[in-house]
Amino acid sequence: MAATTRRFACTQCGMCCNRSPEVELSESAALADVFVFRLLFRLYTLPTSPERGTVSELFYQKKRLLAAHAARKYPKKVMRGGKRVERIHYLMLSALALDTRRGACAALEDGRCGIYERRPLGCRTVPFHYARADALAEHDFDTFVSTAGYRCDVGETAAVVLERGQIVDKGSVEARAQAETIAEADSAWKEAIVRRMKQGVVAGSPLPTLNDVEEQAGFGALTVSMRVAWEIAADAGILSVEQSQSLVRTQLETIERELANAGCAGADAETLTEMAAEYRLVLNG
Repeated sequence: MAATTRRFACTQCGMCCNRSPEVELSESAALADVFVFRLLFRLYTLPTSPERGTVSELFYQKKRLLAAHAARKYPKKVMRGGKRVERIHYLMLSALALDTRRGACAALEDGRCGIYERRPLGCRTVPFHYARADALAEHDFDTFVSTAGYRCDVGETAAVVLERGQIVDKGSVEARAQAETIAEADSAWKEAIVRRMKQGVVAGSPLPTLNDVEEQAGFGALTVSMRVAWEIAADAGILSVEQSQSLVRTQLETIERELANAGCAGADAETLTEMAAEYRLVLNG
């Protein structure tokens, strides 16, 4: 086989399940009984065209993926090398599961995935995350399997997952396609959230403005309560009021379960306690 062939099989060592996942908005509704979610705001930028020294194929793959998943994209002038240049900004919205168990995903049970049949897409595409360009697959694979402590099977009996730079693993290919389908289906939901961002406060929980997200971009991402996203979805007719209330109720049960977990302490416990009070207030009208 060609030198670029890569083989892979999961050994269920659980080592890569060292944190809880980031998922699409629709996935948060399906997994509210497993994870405690926060609505995540993140900003990515790209130049308007490939810059000198960059690989065109990689640039256009990144551009396509960002456009497919973005809640909003818009041009903006920024300072680069003492000059004002135009960059394209991509506002990304997703659901971030809080790390409520130190060094382990909240779905792990005795070192194994307790939700394997309904695990999120980010897990289904390991070691090729669906948000990463195909042109990076070989690099991402090598980095993943060489991580200290990981016990992935890359031997001759493992299945071929990458060949000549192309992902050939059927499960990964299907999950990557499904991620784009979900992103398209969630687009109306994301647009509704962006509209609310322009209006300010939603039921006592402030949403960040685009300026807030831009100012924070160099330091990290911003999060707010996931219930805001579910309530916006109900207001926009994407979820029913009953479904939104059910998600709040389910999420409160998940928060209370994680608070009872001996591994949850310190700042994590404080955040969960505040969220539990917020969710109880909502349910009590």
